[in-house]
Amino acid sequence: MSFAYRGDDGRGEVPDADTLFEIGSITKTFTALLLADGVIRGDWRLDTPVRELLPAGVEVPSRDGVGITLQHLATHTSGLPRSPVHLGLRENAAYLRKGADPYAELTEDGVLQGLRDARLKRVPGHGRPKYSNLGFGLLGTAMTTATGVTYGTLVRDRVCGPLGMMDTVVDAQMTTDQRRRTAVGFRSRRRTAEPWPLAGLAGAGALRSTASDMVRFLAAQVNPASAELGDAIRLTHATPPGGPEQMGLGWHRAGDRTLWHNGGTGGFRSIAIMGQDSGTVVLALVNQNRGADLTAFRLMRQLDG
Repeated sequence: MSFAYRGDDGRGEVPDADTLFEIGSITKTFTALLLADGVIRGDWRLDTPVRELLPAGVEVPSRDGVGITLQHLATHTSGLPRSPVHLGLRENAAYLRKGADPYAELTEDGVLQGLRDARLKRVPGHGRPKYSNLGFGLLGTAMTTATGVTYGTLVRDRVCGPLGMMDTVVDAQMTTDQRRRTAVGFRSRRRTAEPWPLAGLAGAGALRSTASDMVRFLAAQVNPASAELGDAIRLTHATPPGGPEQMGLGWHRAGDRTLWHNGGTGGFRSIAIMGQDSGTVVLALVNQNRGADLTAFRLMRQLDG
């Protein structure tokens, strides 16, 4: 296992294994692991309708009489739009280039209230996956509602604690020391980007983490037998019953035995790739809005032969 560091953290220092980065949508793999862990615990099932976990009175859209389940949310087959566009929010390249947080004003209550105006693009569970930040945000909210704790606390207690990841946190729970060790994100060479707390869609992309913590996370992924969460990890890697072959729970597939996810916020990019047979993992954390996906996959091919 080795680390390579380049550039600086925006504070004039070279980043290291303990520098925190916004990991964006890699958060979804943690949300999916929370889902799987809850299945193992008996808290819910993959086919549990999401409306059963949400507050009474919340209107969840359906289509042709088919409701959205937790599995649909975790495999991007819910039919929900990519982002909460019905709430007047935007998610496009121009907005990202400005580095501004398009979700800054969004709350969990706002998401739940806005669901009644959402229109599903397809019958849940049908067709190819269509990526939805809204769907994963809703999945996180459903699980926090069902357990009565915040997303950050749920991740800390059920994932990070068992895996020994002390620096994987949401913005609201960061310590003074963690803030000091957080890299500054850049939307261009000299222009910084606003942080993205994503409090209203925490399950879609709210986590910050370090190279050290993420390597622990990926080590558990490629060797579930060594991890306390082994059964839940295996569940996230498998194609769920009736689910799309391109997906596990949260994880995307590149071929039969390679899983990956990337992430992006206003000033950060990230990608994690793992070979299930070889145990090879590649991780890139970048504090600018130009990603490393192509480089990471090229490196993965070289390492995996």
